[in-house]
Amino acid sequence: MSSESSDRKPESIEPGPPSGAKARRSSRAPSAWGQARDAVASVHNLAALLRSASVKYKVIRDLLPELRTGARVLVDLFASPGDGHPGEDEASREVCAYGLAGASELQELLDATDIANDEREDLTARALRLADQLEASCDLLALLERASSPVPTSVSLRLIVRETQRLWGGTRGAEITVRFDDASPDASIEVDPYVVGPLLSLVLALSQAAGAGDVVLRASSSGAATLVVEPAGAAEASLRTVPVRILPAVPPTATAAHQVARQIGAVLELQGPRAVLRFPGAAG
Repeated sequence: MSSESSDRKPESIEPGPPSGAKARRSSRAPSAWGQARDAVASVHNLAALLRSASVKYKVIRDLLPELRTGARVLVDLFASPGDGHPGEDEASREVCAYGLAGASELQELLDATDIANDEREDLTARALRLADQLEASCDLLALLERASSPVPTSVSLRLIVRETQRLWGGTRGAEITVRFDDASPDASIEVDPYVVGPLLSLVLALSQAAGAGDVVLRASSSGAATLVVEPAGAAEASLRTVPVRILPAVPPTATAAHQVARQIGAVLELQGPRAVLRFPGAAG
């Protein structure tokens, strides 16, 4: 499905370390993540082709062998948490189980696509749902791996908030507007920004899933450096806004977010639509 890949290919879900930093260990070869990204992109493209009435069904059928290869790549990615991968923690097992279910369902979808030619609307809906499920699963697993061997650097709370979109979603996911309360003095913390940025995006997604609606993000440096996400009220209407893209909160998201926070020495508290993220080692 290479002809469509440039239209809908996710950015890297496993960014490299900053220049000069030592290489991070990973249980999966970079090529495995590249193949997984291509496989997920092909599912998005399948949905786009099914949705377009101008695309003949024969064209879609001709692409099925490539899609089946991608589905096998995803099955292999999620089926091996206990075979030397850092998947012994509950979060990785949960993400792998969720991703494997999606990869198996993708194989069923491809079988259904091969024999159907008048159910495109239903097939499109299934492809869109599976693309989101598989993309979220890949991103969560990649984040868990990065958090297991982070590359810390000194970064301020305000910079983390400003750069969250670039460090995580890019052009993917749904864009939300976050009201940012930065009245407290800024604080610097020693963390991997390519872990904290995605973690903050996950926290925002969980808050939205819990019904927060408009949210305010408060950065505090009194005591521990803290980020607080909670529903915004009338008092926050004048605060400046920050656009952030978030991926859907899938069933393993909360477990993964807690695990990522623990891996970097932070504490995450989820209380319905309100969330608190506390970091160690703040320096004002």
